[in-house]
Amino acid sequence: MKKLLYLFAGLLLLSSCYNKHDEMREQAPSNLIAYDEIVLILADIEIAESALRQKQNAGAEIGEIQEAYYHSIFKKHDVSRVQYDSSMLFYRQDPETMDRIYEDVISRLSVIESEIQME
Repeated sequence: MKKLLYLFAGLLLLSSCYNKHDEMREQAPSNLIAYDEIVLILADIEIAESALRQKQNAGAEIGEIQEAYYHSIFKKHDVSRVQYDSSMLFYRQDPETMDRIYEDVISRLSVIESEIQME
C-alpha cells in the first residue's frame, strides 16, 4: 500500500510539473510581420525614441511628434499599428525569440552608427 501511495504522489508531482505554457501560447496572427522585418521596424523605433528623448530633454512636447514618427515608420515598412501590435504580442510570448530580436536590433543599430561615422 505504501508503494502505491508513493507511486501516486510521484505521478501527481510529475503532472504538476507539466508545462502548460505551450498550450496557452497564442497562434501566429495571419498577418505576422516576418522576423527580419520586425528587427528593422524595432531599429527604426529605437532611433525615433532616441530623437524623441532629445526633443523632450530640450523641453519640447512630444505627444504629436511621437505619433507622427510611429506613423511614418509603419508607413515605411507597409504595416499597420494593429499588425505591429499583434506581431509583437506573438513574439513576446517567447523570451528567447525576443532576446534574439533585440540582439539583431542592436547589431542593426551598430551598423547604422558605423555608416554614419564613415560619412
